[in-house]
Amino acid sequence: MNSKTELCVRFINYSESGWTMPAFMWISRHTPNDCPAFHEKHRKATVELISTMDSLTKKHGIKLLGSWTDFPEHMICMVFEGSLDAMQKFQMEPCITAWLSWNTMERKIVNTNEDILKMLKKAQ
Repeated sequence: MNSKTELCVRFINYSESGWTMPAFMWISRHTPNDCPAFHEKHRKATVELISTMDSLTKKHGIKLLGSWTDFPEHMICMVFEGSLDAMQKFQMEPCITAWLSWNTMERKIVNTNEDILKMLKKAQ
């Protein structure tokens, strides 16, 4: 086994025993024409989504760690903590699927610097 493979195996072993709740980053974008600031239907749907986010996350057992909007870029970043299964069910909620009808989304599993530091120290 070469050193890169061994390091990957150590990371996988760490993830199997060290992380209980992964963090998920959603990066969403829409066009200026679809911006909720200028599009009434999208504004109403966005207000509904933001207003119900607490109850939806509680329903699915996930936690919204933060949400940030880069208004000039028409980009929204949200970070959640929860299981993959819960996140999949959460994104199928009607107000989320409605919101996704005019937003593109990248979904990424991310780690805190603290998690990376622990992982790197354990891999030594």
